[in-house]
Amino acid sequence: MVKPALAATRAAAVLDYLSMRPGRPCTLTEIAGALRVSPASMLSVLAALTNAGYLVRHPAHKTYVVGPAVVALGQAAMVQNPVVPAADRELALLADELEAQCAASVLMGQEIVAVAVSGRTRRPGTWTRVGIRAPFVAPFGVPFAAFGSDACRMAWRGVHGDAIGPALDRALAVVRARGYAVNRDGDARERLGVALASLGDEPANHRLRREVDSLVALHTEDFLVLNLDQVDAPSDISHVTVPVFGPDDEVVMILTSGGFARPLGGADVEALADRLKASAEAIALEAFGRVTTPTT
Repeated sequence: MVKPALAATRAAAVLDYLSMRPGRPCTLTEIAGALRVSPASMLSVLAALTNAGYLVRHPAHKTYVVGPAVVALGQAAMVQNPVVPAADRELALLADELEAQCAASVLMGQEIVAVAVSGRTRRPGTWTRVGIRAPFVAPFGVPFAAFGSDACRMAWRGVHGDAIGPALDRALAVVRARGYAVNRDGDARERLGVALASLGDEPANHRLRREVDSLVALHTEDFLVLNLDQVDAPSDISHVTVPVFGPDDEVVMILTSGGFARPLGGADVEALADRLKASAEAIALEAFGRVTTPTT
């Protein structure tokens, strides 16, 4: 495997960091601190990005924001990935209808990245924003693993290994059969949501990353709801997630709805999942001109 150039890695981290803060200028000190890079080293990265038009530096305040060159990249990305603008339009309609926050996420290497978000959350610990990243390990991104290759499923099981392997295999089988995933609410889920949001603000914070890893390892079984008849109370459901299939039957995106205005119980979930599936099909139809529903 080729080792990425350090300067390129840092430049990508800067663009990721600022793209999550549209309209919020950041100083050299803020960026360097968040990314755990010395100000002297970060200054050269910021200078290169500014000279290329990817950043703009305010002459008086000495702050940085994304520049016009990023617009051209964004336009090219939308053309290359038509599923993203299709999702953006569909989520705006869906979030209003469901009175919830809806997000579209894609799998990028070993991370799941939110690329479109609409609506606002009504509950703590479920809020997200464009650019938020989560590790591709259970319980995140279940549809990617459920409909993916054997290698994809093994990567998703990740650090859990054989400890809860049978439970995770049952979860994947359930998701394949019913076509959607359900996550349970609770204190652990809220803490994990807060930790992930904080990690978005400080992506190089090793303490936060360890906290996320610890919460995932300890509570994965609790997050996944396999039997809706065993949902104990209406407040038990935090998220419902469905896959968006591409033209080659692969999952190219997942749609997640959470932060609901009212608590949901097991009886509400199937109707919600059907509505999300309809949105997933609308996105696929607009982006690819066809709807694919792989057999289980």
